[in-house]
Amino acid sequence: MIMLKAALKLVQTDNGLWRTVLDYEYSYEEVSASCGIAAAMINNDNPLHTRYVQKALEGILKNISKDGRVLNVSGGTAVMKDRDGYCTITKEWIQGWGQGLTLAFLSDVIELE
Repeated sequence: MIMLKAALKLVQTDNGLWRTVLDYEYSYEEVSASCGIAAAMINNDNPLHTRYVQKALEGILKNISKDGRVLNVSGGTAVMKDRDGYCTITKEWIQGWGQGLTLAFLSDVIELE
């Protein structure tokens, strides 16, 4: 688990998010996965994760509309034949799991304070 978290830190984008295909630079940044990853880092209670969580928070907040909708959440995915298949999944509609993961992450952030 420690190696996985270290690897995730390496593929966090400059915007603080993680891509739908983590190690594929042409894949889009995906907000719900970013919320899940950042929440896991918070719940691990490791101060070494703080800067990655803060960077994620900034990126996630930029993807919440003024009326509270979480944007840039991937539509549902099945197992694809290749990584390009994941890159074609739309992120145009509001997805319930994106709203829920964002709320879970933000509630963890509030608990920290």
